[in-house]
Amino acid sequence: MKNPRLCITAQDISAILNITPRQASRKLQEVRDAYGKQYHQYLTFAEFAAYTDLPLDELYKRCHP
Repeated sequence: MKNPRLCITAQDISAILNITPRQASRKLQEVRDAYGKQYHQYLTFAEFAAYTDLPLDELYKRCHP
């Protein structure tokens, strides 16, 4: 079994929330700002799930079919 990725990308957010890639980039930056992270720092699936109040296992299902 392949190990799931730790970090979430704008492409993942676009697929999960069914929004455009540009909107997904903005959402990713919004979550980074909320956690006090800079642009070059990564965001984990767990951090995104906690911020958006979405179940983590559901995020993994949509990004790792």
